[in-house]
Amino acid sequence: LPQYREQYGISERRANALHGELEESRTLLEQSDRGRRQAETELAEAHESINNLTSQNGNLTVTKRKLESEMQTLQADLDEMLNEAKNSEEKAKKAMVDAARLADELRAEQEHAQTQEKMRKALEVTVKELQVRLEENESNAQKTGKKAISKLEGRITELEAQLDDESRRHSDAQK
Repeated sequence: LPQYREQYGISERRANALHGELEESRTLLEQSDRGRRQAETELAEAHESINNLTSQNGNLTVTKRKLESEMQTLQADLDEMLNEAKNSEEKAKKAMVDAARLADELRAEQEHAQTQEKMRKALEVTVKELQVRLEENESNAQKTGKKAISKLEGRITELEAQLDDESRRHSDAQK
């Protein structure tokens, strides 16, 4: 009997040890199962994140292409606007040169017109002076002519009187 008791004690201790190992194994199995479920959940979340990121990446790629296309269009527009601005600047410079040339020509024409106006006024003054002198000369000529005519008429009268005297003397001499 003592031998059985001892064997029973050994068996009981062994059974207790096995029972402890079994409990520990169950605990480890539960922990492992929880870890597996958590890993599966994390894996599913990771797959979902990958799908979301892939979709976002696709959307971003499309957006990037659109933006690159818009940027090329804007660059072309900018180049065209810069060319137009350059052409406008060249036209403005040419217009300024033309305006300066026209201003110089206008100034020269104005100076020429002023010179012509001064000459016209000077000629008008000269014409008036000559008109006055002509009128004075005509007046003097008339006065001088009248005096000369009066003198000549007086001389004619004198000569006629002398002729009459001579004719009488001659007539008297022939008688």
